[in-house]
Amino acid sequence: MGRSETGLAETDAVTHLSFHIDVTRPAARELAVVATWTQPVDGELEFFLPTWTPGSYLVREYARHLSRVRAYQPGTDRELPCRKGAKNRWVVEGCPSGVELRYRVYAHELSVRTAHVDPHHAYWNHTCLLLWPLGQDHAPAELVVDHPASWRLSCSLPATTTEPSSSEGGTRCTLQARDLDEALDAPVLVGTPQRVEWLVDDVPHAIELDGLDGVTPPETLAADLEAIVRAAREVFAGDLPYSGYTFQALFSGDGYGGLEHRDSSTLLMPRTALSSPKGYREFLGLAAHELFHAWNVKRLRPREFWDYDYENENYTQLLWVMEGWTAYYDDLVVTRAGRMSHADFCAAMSKNVQGMLSSPGRFALSLEESSFDAWIRLYRPDENTRNSSQNYYGNGAVAAMCLDLGIRRATDGERSLDDVLQALWAETFEEGRGYTSGDVERIVTSLAGAAIATQLREWVTGPLDPDFGDWLKDVGISVATQDAGKPFFGFSMKAASTVVASVTRGGPACEGGVAPGDMLLALNGLHTTSANWNEVVRSVARTGEPVELLVARQGVIRTQHVSPGPSPGRVKLSCDPDASPAQLRAREAWLGAERG
Repeated sequence: MGRSETGLAETDAVTHLSFHIDVTRPAARELAVVATWTQPVDGELEFFLPTWTPGSYLVREYARHLSRVRAYQPGTDRELPCRKGAKNRWVVEGCPSGVELRYRVYAHELSVRTAHVDPHHAYWNHTCLLLWPLGQDHAPAELVVDHPASWRLSCSLPATTTEPSSSEGGTRCTLQARDLDEALDAPVLVGTPQRVEWLVDDVPHAIELDGLDGVTPPETLAADLEAIVRAAREVFAGDLPYSGYTFQALFSGDGYGGLEHRDSSTLLMPRTALSSPKGYREFLGLAAHELFHAWNVKRLRPREFWDYDYENENYTQLLWVMEGWTAYYDDLVVTRAGRMSHADFCAAMSKNVQGMLSSPGRFALSLEESSFDAWIRLYRPDENTRNSSQNYYGNGAVAAMCLDLGIRRATDGERSLDDVLQALWAETFEEGRGYTSGDVERIVTSLAGAAIATQLREWVTGPLDPDFGDWLKDVGISVATQDAGKPFFGFSMKAASTVVASVTRGGPACEGGVAPGDMLLALNGLHTTSANWNEVVRSVARTGEPVELLVARQGVIRTQHVSPGPSPGRVKLSCDPDASPAQLRAREAWLGAERG
């Protein structure tokens, strides 16, 4: 047998990789892992740990949570030479019987992309856990999990056995992964979550509700999620793309987030969210967003993401499609499912529009450029982010809404953005490839004409400033501005403080020399606090008249003079009570019929 570039012996035998993950001592807030490669190794074998999790575009350096990694001859205590080859790589001197690695992973970050273990549950993504042999991305793997017997394991990977473990009072569950991609795309939740199940087209669906601690979920939860699944499927006008799907819902005192996977998703929200109509709508919107990714991102995705590089940044200019279009469809799907009213949908889109209008960064960096720079901007925000970049989630959703309405106008309601996604699915994913910007523009052109495709290109490559009010007239949605003309300083403050968080480029505060980090002490001689700031502004500030701001900056008290400008106000979208029958029909074709 010869030696390959990876250090593995060349052989026609099926390779085999296994991981033993022990979580039977959750109070230690660690996962004990044994990774075993059972094929002969001629020379050195290198293992790597991913540095990021697909769906969350930031290098997070998961290797910092690993203990010292030790290598052994499999099944023995004969130690093999093992050294770090890079920040996330370990090089092992192999032996004829393979290699066994033993290490621990610190797990104390409750997020949708990392690992968290405590006496009540364990949750982890395999991206921060599995040391995989380099060059063996297609190797099948067996994952054996030992956990407390009173807990139950949830994972989208098929389980082959469940039996008592060698640990006292423990249970062992064995999972199978076809390859690296499948293993890394299947997070594990172990504990005592409440499970709710339902079927859609005979395909099993479930939600695991972990951490509610006495909060009772709505009785309509299963029916609501079922309706959302059906509405999402209708967008693509085909069969469900998976054979089963699970929402892993984590609840805590605070926190918010979601992460998509091929056959599951993780949701994180405050446990009180399910107790209020507003919070529950937000929960359903988050669930719809991550579910929609089962089509858009986990299967239908850009060419640059067709094969992931788990160790380095993966760049694309198309996050405005991946996330922006999904951010548009999440509330749209919930509305079409009859779980949000048309008025609620308008309120949700008002937030996206207002976010776009209040961010000057949309004139500085395009949606394509902001997508490409996600690794250094969106996930690393600072006080200047809103001036220097734009959010491809909310701004991408606004662009998607205008594109959808533009296609409907150009085709007299015969086509929509749904048709674009269906064609993109058929012409790229079903053909076994990722899509490009050219694919998107070509399909839009074929469905709705060159004019709307040109408009789309302008929105994503240049300043984003669409005439959304004009498009919304077609569906009987009116646009109004509230609180315009009031004194406007052009800065934001950190929560529960008078410390300036950011200053709008070119705004009155910027021109007056106010800087991020300044603590506002007084306005025209009146002491200001986070509680009375608005009251003081109403009392002494007038548009166009200079005011004196007393600020503390880096330990020095300074005086800045600012002339407030007129506030642009807040945008509000609402259903026009005087909409014509044609507008109402168009709105219903867009949002679905009003429920009840």
